[in-house]
Amino acid sequence: MASQEEFLEYVAELDKVNAEEAGQLLQAQAGDILFIARETCPYCRKFINRLMKVVKEKDLTVHFLHAQPADDQEAQAVQALRDQYGVPTVPALLYAGQDRVDVVCDSSLSPEAIIEFVHA
Repeated sequence: MASQEEFLEYVAELDKVNAEEAGQLLQAQAGDILFIARETCPYCRKFINRLMKVVKEKDLTVHFLHAQPADDQEAQAVQALRDQYGVPTVPALLYAGQDRVDVVCDSSLSPEAIIEFVHA
């Protein structure tokens, strides 16, 4: 399991977005991948190693939305986005396909299952 510091180092390699940008990516339904998580979540820290393996192996662009931003207004926007797409827990992966947005909240996903989910 990654430490909180390692988690933050990993997500620094991803494309950090705010809730508004994440919503636009999902609405575009253009094959974008969104990862919602936070460094204080042990399940997120457990999952990040497998996600980053897939990101590097498949040269994927993954957008990262922090699940608990410090700013209250942004935190409300993140919660609204999570409510809109049915994201009850983190870590969450969202794939914006052509006709729908798929959501999975399972920290035990294997690298192979991640690849299948994001259509890589």
